[in-house]
Formats: sequence, C-alpha cells, structure tokens
Amino acid sequence: MSSQGMLVSFEAIWLGTSFRGRGVFEVRDGLLHPSETDAVVDVEVPGTLFARLTDHHVHLTLIDPASIMAGGITHVIDLGGDPAVTSRLREESRNPSSAGALPGIHIAGAFLTCVGGYPKGRAWAPEAAVVELSDPADAETAVGMQAAHGASLIKVTLNSVAGPVPSPDLLAAIVTAARAEGLPVAAHVEGEGMTRRALDAGVNVLAHTPFTERLDAELVARLSRARTAVVSTLDIHGWGDPTEASAIASDNLRHLAAAGARVLYGTDLGNGPLPLGVNPRELAALPAAGVERDALVESIAGTEHPDAVGPRLAWVPGVPPESAADTASWLAAARAVTVDHLEDALR
Repeated sequence: MSSQGMLVSFEAIWLGTSFRGRGVFEVRDGLLHPSETDAVVDVEVPGTLFARLTDHHVHLTLIDPASIMAGGITHVIDLGGDPAVTSRLREESRNPSSAGALPGIHIAGAFLTCVGGYPKGRAWAPEAAVVELSDPADAETAVGMQAAHGASLIKVTLNSVAGPVPSPDLLAAIVTAARAEGLPVAAHVEGEGMTRRALDAGVNVLAHTPFTERLDAELVARLSRARTAVVSTLDIHGWGDPTEASAIASDNLRHLAAAGARVLYGTDLGNGPLPLGVNPRELAALPAAGVERDALVESIAGTEHPDAVGPRLAWVPGVPPESAADTASWLAAARAVTVDHLEDALR
C-alpha cells in the first residue's frame, strides 16, 4: 500500500455525521486522498472506512499502549497520569514511524485537585500524576505546567466520596486558566452535587456518565444546552456484571441522550478488566441506554470530515446496519491499521 498513486475503494465511509456509499481514495505520502477517478482500483476493501475510532478516556500508564491499535482503536485521550510519561508517549505517537505501533495520543497531563483530593495516595496514581492546589492563585501555574507537557485538555477531580474536593472558587480558577491556554476542562464527578458544581464552573467534559447521583430534569437540560460532553464509561461498573452504579449511570445517560447531550465513547481503560481496544460491552451499553445509531457512531468515530485519511485508520468488514444495537455489535469488529499496511491487513 505504500506505492504512490495506488487506488483503493471502500464499500462505505463515515463522513462525520452520516454514512456514504462507495468511496475511492488515492494513496499519497502515507495518506488516503479522496479521488473522483473512474479508473479501475488496485485494492477493493470489503468494508467501511473510518478516519478514526477514539477512546475518550484511557490511562496509558496503566496499560500497554502498543496493544490498543490491535484492538481496533486508532486514537485515545489519556485523562490523567504522570505527564513525563504521557507526554513522551504523545511525542512518540506523532512520529510517522510509530503510526503502526501506537494510537494517536492526546493527553490531559496530571490530575488537578485540592490538597488531599482524589486520587492522591492511590496505589495506581504516582506522586507525579497528581497536582494538589491549595489556593485559586495556584491554578495558572498548575494549568500552565500541563500545557507545557503538551496537554490538549485539563483534568480536574471532584470526588467527594473519596475526600475533599476543589472549592467553587478553585474550580472556577482552573477553568479560567485553562481557557486562557485555549484548553477545555474534563472533570471526574463523583458524589452528590458534583455534576452541578462542574457545570456551574463551566467544565466542558464529564469524564464519566455520573454514577453516584441521579440527575434531575433541570440539570440534564442545562448540560445539554451547555453542550457539555459526557464520556460514557458504563462498563467499568461491574465489567459486564451490572451494579447499582451502572444502573444509575445508564439511567442518567438515557435522559442525557434524549435531551440531545453530546455523548463520547470512553472506557476508562486501565481501570479493571477491560478489553484492550474496542470494548463490545461499552458499545452495546450505549444503545441500551437510548443512544441512537448515528449518535453512537459519532461518539466513537467523531464528527470531523478530514480532507485526507491516515496514517492511522479503522475499517469494519461489511456495511453499517440500520439499528443502533446491530451497529454496536458490528463496530466491535473494527480493525485499526495504517495506510501503508492496509493491504497486508486484508490477507
């Protein structure tokens, strides 16, 4: 597949908001460029092309990052870890020679919290992975440190079940500092009132569907109007054996999806026995919670319509089914490859 000018076709392609039928692409410089040629193609791929399949919540320091693409995921967002490690992985992923070994990586850097806040002291969270802020005046420096490590967003923790949480003033200062850097803020919300606190501060992303409190209709409507994204992470509650937390999270996601809230596929990979790559249980939980087919696909495949695809891409054998549940099962067969090795993957 590395030959310049080679033509490849797919039965269907995802264009960011909908599927389209057969698409033809020309290989140039390790990328797939859309082509309108009527020439006979060199390789016909019996499946559907996705420019990317993203897990919006992983912890790369707790897993083998090189195993993710083998499971069908092309891109990940690391939501908290030692920034010295995650920034190095981010840089490695940007090297074209690593495209077949690592997914595309975006990072949040360290967890930001108050003194003594979660996940300080957890065995899985080394000291460098947590930055404790004692005063709103600390926010600019803490956020700037993560930006210097290449963070694409900032992660803050609001876990009142585990201990102290950032005050409204401290949280607002973190959000303000992040906005000054042009970075969105993702929040771990756990405990009564934490979702509202995050929303009041202008947090952009909930790192989990809330699972310790049932959201009332007014809060659901506000989250939808604010376009606050919600990362699903339903399967971490029992890993296939439903728990009370999974019931609460699924019910909240049902109301959020019905209100038009933006749902993002994410697994919290590194937290318990989760499949490396695409998680069939996570996918299946989304339509079960009322997420419709195209919203399900958007949650993992994104809404971008790139001018060229690659060097990483994903494809699923066959064409997309009509129902959300069938589409979830179909997506679970996704394969992540690079443009240069697509032909090898078909053998």
